[in-house]
Amino acid sequence: MIKKIQRIYILLILLILSLTACQSQKKEAEDLTGIPIDTEKTESVSIYYGSICYSFFDESKETIAKVADLFHGFSLEEVPDGALDSATTYQIYFSNTDGQTAAINVDENGMFYLADSKKFYEVSKGVFHLEELEKIYEDSMNAGGIDKNQCLIP
Repeated sequence: MIKKIQRIYILLILLILSLTACQSQKKEAEDLTGIPIDTEKTESVSIYYGSICYSFFDESKETIAKVADLFHGFSLEEVPDGALDSATTYQIYFSNTDGQTAAINVDENGMFYLADSKKFYEVSKGVFHLEELEKIYEDSMNAGGIDKNQCLIP
């Protein structure tokens, strides 16, 4: 009988520990929200690079969500004396008929400028996948028949 009670207590303790582990993982995920983008209110996404000849534009909800998802999974911290490298800056605009729903600038050094706050930031936790943003932009450019050599992409 005592062994049966001990087993029940051990099972309860394991259950409680597993539930608290799930909660701390959930809390960690919540901390890494990145940059919130309201994709429900967004009707289009545009991407510009430096002072280049090509701009990406798409109204597909799938593409809007794909680009918006790039801005999750990390946390930012303010950099008071931050600056963007304008030659390598991606400018991403999420818009609808009323105007912009989000505007994000990020350079190849990982420096962010958010138009809403008018402040500079860098990733403090997690990872921003710049290479995915580059791929979306360049794949679209190539699909449109633009010769990459005509533009200012290094």
